[in-house]
This record gives sequence, C-alpha cells and structure tokens, in this order.
Amino acid sequence: MLLLGAVACTAQRPDEPRAASSVRPSASPSCASGTFRWGAVRQETRLTGVSPVVTVGKDDGWTTFRNVPVRTVVASIQTNGVELSQRRAMASLARHLGYGTSDLMAPGENTAHHPRHPDRIDFDGAGRFVTAEAVKVVDAGFAVGCPDGTHYGSVTTWLAGTQGASLSCDTDPGKEAWVREAYQLACGPLSR
Repeated sequence: MLLLGAVACTAQRPDEPRAASSVRPSASPSCASGTFRWGAVRQETRLTGVSPVVTVGKDDGWTTFRNVPVRTVVASIQTNGVELSQRRAMASLARHLGYGTSDLMAPGENTAHHPRHPDRIDFDGAGRFVTAEAVKVVDAGFAVGCPDGTHYGSVTTWLAGTQGASLSCDTDPGKEAWVREAYQLACGPLSR
C-alpha cells in the first residue's frame, strides 16, 4: 500500500511584517536578596541504616558489621513558587541555629550518596549484636521578604556526619527513638 501526503509551506514576503515572538516571563518570581525569618525548627535524629543480627561467640574477636539503608534523607528547599538563592537560605538557617555553613547538607544531597563503612567491633562476651547509624535531621519553616511580597517555604537538611550505635539483642536499647527503632527492626519486638 502506498501512502501519499501533502505538505504545505508558506513563505513570508519580505515586505510583510513579522509576528512578534512570544517571550514568556519566568513562571516564578525571583527573590535573590530577600531577608529570611525562621519559624518552627525541629531537629531529631533519624535512623538511616542498621545491620543484620550477627551472633558472636565469646572467643570470636573482631566482627564486621555492614549497615543496610532503611531510610534516605534528602536535603531540599520547598517554596510557594518563588525562586531564591539556596545558598543564602542554607547560610541563613545555619546562622539561625548557630552552626557553620558547612555543617548543613546542601539541597540535593541525600544520605544514600554518603558511603557506609563496615564497623569492626570486638565485643566482650557472646550474644546477638547489631549496629545502627543515624543522622541529625533539621526541618524548618521560613518566610522571605521579596520585592513582590512575602513568600513562604521549608527546608529539610541534616548535619554532616553520622551517629552510630552497637546493640545487644539481649539488652534493653534505652530511650533514644532511633536506637529503639534499630533494635526493633533487627532484633524484633522489645520485651516488656
């Protein structure tokens, strides 16, 4: 079967005025130098990895634990449509909290991109053990004064570095929520 098609072309005459090209303004207003005001800030340590249970004998010596990711934290800035300097926003938040600017992870960073190194531990005694790691997460709301008015947003980030714990499945893990979560995931329900 043969299909035929026609294509129509129109040429513009040199004396004919050209149509103005449509230039769309940016969909988001810009706020490069606005002043930030910080509202509610919540800081909490969240579990990011836990190892499988390893049964250790009393004479086993050094044992290697490899944490498996259980949660990924992604640093981000959300706004109600305004474009702003993410670097300025993070620097303002760091000053507000009393941290250095390099202490907070930049938007786009996530905990999955940070290497997990195996833990080598020499326990005194035998039992069932696990290791866990966590990061201190910061969630904060902000308002930013811009030429066209006030805009609102939020930041999620975490402090550089991780926290770690080694746990015995035969011992109460204590009161810290992330440690208790690691225990329950690896060792099972907490005994009452």
